[in-house]
Amino acid sequence: MASAALSAAELEEQFASAKAYLMQADKDGVSAYDQLTRLMELLLEDNPENVAGDPSKLHEILSFIQTHSFVCGESTSACCEASQLPAEELRRFEGNKQLFNRPAPEVHTIIEQPDPYTTITTTTVVPLKAPSFESIAAQNKFWTAAGCGLADEEAFLLDRSVTNLAMEKNLQDIKFFGKIFGTHSDYFILRTRRYVEAGEIIYVETNTMGKPQRKKGIVPVQAEPGYVGVNRYTFWVTASPSDKWEKLPDVTPQQINAARETKRFFTGDLSAPVAATFPWGEAAYLRAQLARITSGTTIAPQGALEEPEPEPDTEEDEDEDAEGGAPRKPKEAKYKPLAVPSPVYDEEEVDVAQLTTDRWVHVEGYIYKNGRQTKVPEKPEPEEGEETEPESTEPEGDAEGEEEEEEPEEEEEVELFAPIQSDYLYGVVDIPQLPPPINDEDEEEEEEPDEEGEEKDPGEPDNTPLKPLRDDDVPDDDSTKMKIACWTMRVENNVSKAHRIAVVQSLRWPGATAYAAEGGKRWSCVYFGNGLKKTDAAFTPSPAPPVQSECADITEVADPTSTVEKLVRRGEEIPEIDSEAEADELEEEEDS
Repeated sequence: MASAALSAAELEEQFASAKAYLMQADKDGVSAYDQLTRLMELLLEDNPENVAGDPSKLHEILSFIQTHSFVCGESTSACCEASQLPAEELRRFEGNKQLFNRPAPEVHTIIEQPDPYTTITTTTVVPLKAPSFESIAAQNKFWTAAGCGLADEEAFLLDRSVTNLAMEKNLQDIKFFGKIFGTHSDYFILRTRRYVEAGEIIYVETNTMGKPQRKKGIVPVQAEPGYVGVNRYTFWVTASPSDKWEKLPDVTPQQINAARETKRFFTGDLSAPVAATFPWGEAAYLRAQLARITSGTTIAPQGALEEPEPEPDTEEDEDEDAEGGAPRKPKEAKYKPLAVPSPVYDEEEVDVAQLTTDRWVHVEGYIYKNGRQTKVPEKPEPEEGEETEPESTEPEGDAEGEEEEEEPEEEEEVELFAPIQSDYLYGVVDIPQLPPPINDEDEEEEEEPDEEGEEKDPGEPDNTPLKPLRDDDVPDDDSTKMKIACWTMRVENNVSKAHRIAVVQSLRWPGATAYAAEGGKRWSCVYFGNGLKKTDAAFTPSPAPPVQSECADITEVADPTSTVEKLVRRGEEIPEIDSEAEADELEEEEDS
């Protein structure tokens, strides 16, 4: 009995050892015990005949298990391996992960000591609050309906990125401007109220332009300060929502005028050079183009915005500042919005299908030819005791400089809420002239000068086709100049009145889009384009200045003879030499 019990224990031990061996799983969690269990289940379910005599049936079942192992809930080695992603994608995912990190709150600690033996410490934790701005993801559905927009994931990540930037820099009046496409990378543009750096003070603009050294000289126009004109806003750019936002510098009138004469695609590198006509970098070129696009494409439904009420003058007496002959102190400037929302506009809903081009207006200042939106302030009259700048002087020999120089005509001031219906694109049509009829009798006479290489008669008309002219050089009443509407309007989602979206797009700046939806209560402007103005066949860049004429060649003249010198001293006339014989006679007289 003892030997039988011992053999049963050994048998049980061997069975447990064999089962443990079969249950050893590989790296995917699959063991031979599981495979055998699955094989027995299929054998009992299918009940194939003559399994012992036909081993191929076992092979079919094993092949079925191997093929459908993933369907049965088991994993294979290929599914568990980590997919290989490019390093750029991994860095982008890691950067997107950082967008969801909450910034550290502000901690304020106050220590009070009411008596020498008591100390009270008060710690206040204030979480940072993001300034309110219109969600990019919420506006993206309207942009998509208008035919432009962003991917949903991209719009959501931009919301997080803009929120972090606004909390870090404490930005105000935040608006997503749009996206500018580049050859290597794109620019996401954010527009905010003028950002003031730590320790920076913006003063009221004063005229600091000096007088030209000559009466006909040109003095560069001074740039507009912050809170005024083209520098009213600050633009931030980034190539990706997870990248750092870069602040663009202020723009000058010289840069705007140079950008008007330059047409070049953006590269996506702010430090890249632009062109010979624009000596600054791409950052300045981008800033100048953004100022031009903002001025020409920022529109709103008529009545949605209005001018703010003028603030009462709170200027201090200037006499106190000027006591003791001290110079006047510059005044610190304050931000004044150009337009504010009208409280009456949202009271009644309107049918956006009725918002045609005659019911949209410009809500940004016009950039004049000098590159400014505002006029340069006049210089104050000098007070008693102040030295005045010496007037420019002309050379004594220049008699024409004494005449008074004619002052250039000032441009007409453009109103703020000018209707967009008055904007036009001008197209110049080139009409070649017909050649004049040629008489047969004059053909032979005209051929001879051509063979000898003589020049044509300057009075003869030129029959070559005219070169395309610039739009500005052609008068409005010219028959070859056509006016084309600058804006187009259409209605999207025209199923019901509540879901209609009015879309207005610019032809002068392709990519500029404005929409109005939800009964006119929701409207906005955005730009998705390459940042270039529409130019047709009539556009030609400004030509280079004319080449300066070279100095005259040196002429060789024979030295006067002694006889000629004697005649000149006596005041007698010099005889003209008609032949070589007379010249030889004069030479013989000199030799004798």
